[in-house]
Amino acid sequence: MPLMKSSIGAARRHYYIFLLGIFLCHGIQGFQLSMVASRTPMSRSPIPSSAKSPMSQRSQPAASDRVTSTLISQLAVGALKLRLHSQTHVDCDVTASPSTVLRGQIGPVTVKGRGWGSRLGLTCRVIEATVDQCELDMGRVVSKRKLVLNVPAEGRAMVALNSDDFGKFITHPLMKPPGIVGDASEDDSRLEFMKENVSLDAKTGIVTFFGTYLGQTWQFTLQRGSDEEKALIKASLHKSSQSDANADWESVARQLTEITSKFFNEMVFELDGTFLSFSDMMLTGKGQEPIIMLSLGILVKKFPSPGLDF
Repeated sequence: MPLMKSSIGAARRHYYIFLLGIFLCHGIQGFQLSMVASRTPMSRSPIPSSAKSPMSQRSQPAASDRVTSTLISQLAVGALKLRLHSQTHVDCDVTASPSTVLRGQIGPVTVKGRGWGSRLGLTCRVIEATVDQCELDMGRVVSKRKLVLNVPAEGRAMVALNSDDFGKFITHPLMKPPGIVGDASEDDSRLEFMKENVSLDAKTGIVTFFGTYLGQTWQFTLQRGSDEEKALIKASLHKSSQSDANADWESVARQLTEITSKFFNEMVFELDGTFLSFSDMMLTGKGQEPIIMLSLGILVKKFPSPGLDF
């Protein structure tokens, strides 16, 4: 094998390339991925055979770049498919520079998906998440076939939800409910959102959903806010509730409005080391059904464990 007999002077670089090549040939197969990789500019003019050696040497980093980018893409797609209960599309685009990729420094990295569903019922129509830059432990990438971050990575995501998806989102087990209003000693004193009867009105830009509190049904409207308050919430007692005429329900509605507004504006959704925070929202009616688009900030301290249900 010519590669294994090469001189020790180039061993470090070629050793990584060799291991990555073996891994790609024998480790992971069957994933269809797209890859964005930086390439060394090539001259359009014909190159005499006697002058090809320097150009060939300069093209070597681009080849290793492509191999490493493909490996990272395949690992990311494979990890996502293992963690998802259902999906119709998973893709990962990796941009890498030849000068830094073998040190584990890559980015941007963009993950795209459609029809995702988790084991605990979290669903979405479309998702696109981008991390601008991340630093991977390449030793563990090669030897353990595992993506491990050396430092936390930050980015952004856009998630498209229909009314059914939004209902599952606000009632997901990992969504910590808002704080308690009033006495927390009674079972009905905890505010709980309802999965059913969510409606999206693209014309008004309003999401309507419901919850229960103090034995009553409450209606909540959510719409896009300003820079100071990203989401605007209003709570009101639903007309179907058999309310106590002596209770000050208007005061309770104001308290619920305040606490749910704070909940959505400060919301952080954690997935075992990956943190999603609410940034913005908008509604659109251009497709077959109304859709709410959520813009989220991403902080990845570590990738979610394989056995985690979310």
